[in-house]
Amino acid sequence: MGSNTHKFGTWRLAFLAGLLLLPYAAVSEPAVDNLCIYQGYSDTVLAKYSPDRSGVFSLSFVHSVSLTPVVDVYEIRPAGIHQVAEIFEAHGAGLPSFDGDVGETGWRFENGKFIVEMDREFQRIQLRIQREYLNTLHIAEQKIILADFEAKSIGLQICRK
Repeated sequence: MGSNTHKFGTWRLAFLAGLLLLPYAAVSEPAVDNLCIYQGYSDTVLAKYSPDRSGVFSLSFVHSVSLTPVVDVYEIRPAGIHQVAEIFEAHGAGLPSFDGDVGETGWRFENGKFIVEMDREFQRIQLRIQREYLNTLHIAEQKIILADFEAKSIGLQICRK
């Protein structure tokens, strides 16, 4: 499967995630803070992004084993970053795989995709970045290719405006 297929599939998943989270966006508190990208595990800021009023952003990537697109959906809340959903086509290592998995609040299968609703809180999300897996941040109608930072590892964390 070529990378154009992955890009299109990832875009479709991100779009679906946005549609699924519209009800959540309407009831969420407005985001006050930015989302910063840090170099590896350091406090060196590579970039700073302002979310829209909903505070929702997503991370999309191609799963390294199943080679299918995955979208993780998050909200910026006063207490931290909360993962609210994970959308994927095929089970693979590291993906939720059973009822009651950490933070899982519901499962469904819709339009050929597994949608796992959840509430997982993070102070910082640490990612290993590889260009071939199309790691992408989607925030406030922006699409940021994380491999363009040329860092093997990045951290995402709420930072003040």
